[in-house]
Order: sequence, then structure tokens, then C-alpha cells
Amino acid sequence: MTSTPPGGPDGPSTPVPDSLPALPHTWRPRFVPVVAAAMGVVLVAAALGMWVGLPAAARAQINILQSLTLGLVLLALLAGLYRLARLKVRADEAGLTIVNVLRTRQLEWAQVLSVNLRSGDPWVQLDVDDGTTVQAMAIQSADGQHGRTAARELSRMVAQHTRTQRND
Repeated sequence: MTSTPPGGPDGPSTPVPDSLPALPHTWRPRFVPVVAAAMGVVLVAAALGMWVGLPAAARAQINILQSLTLGLVLLALLAGLYRLARLKVRADEAGLTIVNVLRTRQLEWAQVLSVNLRSGDPWVQLDVDDGTTVQAMAIQSADGQHGRTAARELSRMVAQHTRTQRND
């Protein structure tokens, strides 16, 4: 069974499933891993192409320290792309694990007060009981309906797992 929310700034009404995903459940962005993988392939191909395209005399002038520096720069770029590709929000019985580019946060269900994906926000923001906001980069507005559906699922899941006797 599905319910249909009223249309809003996001466009016409779309069906919303009444059931929540089974735990454990993981949300990931749709496009970021694809773009990160493609960029990684392009970077490696470009580096190899430039090296092979250099005349032998020019390659002979590059010492080992310079080669290592260029290799380390390439590895740093690939590591950054890998960090982007691993974005996720994982829900299990204990709570949420939010994997962002630089930091991984674990939150118990009771710590999450609300889930927000407002118009213009790049990704979901979680209001936490200590007064801070945690960014969940894996659920993105750039993913369109997929991102909005994921945000609604997460919001309903948070509401279900933080329900107290007063809320019932």
C-alpha cells in the first residue's frame, strides 16, 4: 500500500511506500561513486599516457624523487576519489553510521532528533541531541527523487526507532 503526499516544490505527487526498508539498510548516492570511478580511470590513463608520450630523452631527465612525487600526487588524488566513492549512511538496530569524506560518525537512534533535506540543501542534515548538525553526504538532493525517497525513509525510520511512550 502506498500513500501520496501533496505536491510541492519538488514537483508532482509521487507514491511513497508505507513500509520501511529492513534493517540493516544502507543508502548510497547514485552518481558520486560512478563519477569518482570514472575520474580515477581518467587520471590513471592520463598519467600513463603522458609518461608514454614523453620522449625518451625527457624521461631520462626525470629523477627518482620527481617520479615519486608525481606518483604520490596521483595516489593522493585517487585516495580522495575513493573517499568520495565510499559515502554511505547505514542503519541497523543500534543506530546510524554516517560515512562522509573525512569523518565517520556513529549515532544511536535516540541521538537523532530530525532528518532534513530542504530545498537547496546539497544533502541530508541530521539534527542531533547535543545541538549540532551532522551532514549525511550519502543522501543527496542531486539524486532527485531517489535522494528525496531515501531522506523520507530515513526520517520515518528515525521516528520509528526514537518513539517513546509519550509519542504513541
